[in-house]
Amino acid sequence: MRIVGVDAARSFAITMAMASHVWAETGLGGYPSQDLSLVLSLVFQIATPTFILLFGTMLEFVYRPRWADPASRPGVATRLVSRALQCWILYAISIFALFLIDDGYSLPFSIGTVLFMGNSPYTEILKFYAVVLAMAPLLLWARNRWGLLPLVAASLLWQVAWLWLSTLPDAQNDLGLPLHAARVVKFVTGFGDLPLAGPSIMHGLTLVVMGLCLGAFLTGGGARKDLGRCVSGLLAASTLVAGLGFLVMPQDIFTAMGNMSLRMVSHPFYFAIGAVMAVWLTAFCIWLGDILKVGSKAGWDRMTFFGRTSMFTFAWGNILLYMVKPEPQTLGSTMLWAILLLATICAMSFFFDRAVRRSEVVGSGMKKVKRITDRMAQWLVQSLDRRMAS
Repeated sequence: MRIVGVDAARSFAITMAMASHVWAETGLGGYPSQDLSLVLSLVFQIATPTFILLFGTMLEFVYRPRWADPASRPGVATRLVSRALQCWILYAISIFALFLIDDGYSLPFSIGTVLFMGNSPYTEILKFYAVVLAMAPLLLWARNRWGLLPLVAASLLWQVAWLWLSTLPDAQNDLGLPLHAARVVKFVTGFGDLPLAGPSIMHGLTLVVMGLCLGAFLTGGGARKDLGRCVSGLLAASTLVAGLGFLVMPQDIFTAMGNMSLRMVSHPFYFAIGAVMAVWLTAFCIWLGDILKVGSKAGWDRMTFFGRTSMFTFAWGNILLYMVKPEPQTLGSTMLWAILLLATICAMSFFFDRAVRRSEVVGSGMKKVKRITDRMAQWLVQSLDRRMAS
């Protein structure tokens, strides 16, 4: 089913993510008052949980109905693994850009980073998506076999286990693992003393599962459902929970959410706040675009180009930030740099979207790339099937 509000929420989240990168890169965050800066930082931090949660919603909307047909499963798995390879290739390109322009990225460190044993500014979400997309067929298999309840229980148990797992010895400082190996442990589990931005694979899957639940709620598990009544109830409930939560939230939690402290230690509060706000944003966008039908479908389609160019934006938009490296000295020049950079990123993604959809040259080029990754993914899926059958 096509719900324009979901595309709008995803596009808004990606806009906020790129705005936060521009905010940090230009130093604009040093000028507003502390209270305004904290509120804006909190809004920026909601972006990542939103597009991870909406990835799960997309799995429920688009891929699970196809997965229900056993004959279609190899094709679905191939498509998802192909997208994972595309994310990994774009991640590798962004690391190559850092290798060319950043003295801190030596050849060995860059190779290790491409193999998920390092860290990069701003593009770690591509690494996360590369792994989660590759895991998506397994997630769909579990969703189809056992339903949502066991997945929800397992993901929530992992969050609750933070109380115990966060006290375990650190992989590098206490257990003596090499730095590269400790980074992999932190990336997968979310635990350890290394300052990696996250979210980890295990914790991020909680948001993916919540997205599956949101998709199932909106579609009624595949049955026809009164979307207006569902969304109105969801918007009211999420508004109530968010409002009460922010009223009773201690100041230190509010601050830690905005400055990424909760995210970097994989605190359950980060994912709880992120999930509630992601659901609220999605419900609000659906309410505007699909229930009230504010604006035209063509207008919504034009405005939601970020949702169609997310991988391109996260790769090439951040590579632009790597290359420019502005150093403004005044508020005026800082604001000018921020506006120019964000406008350029938006323009790049907008015209890329138009070129893919309207230009035969660009469209055919993208299809060739897709055919290559599709063949690689098909080989991987078939090889895994043969091993499991033998």
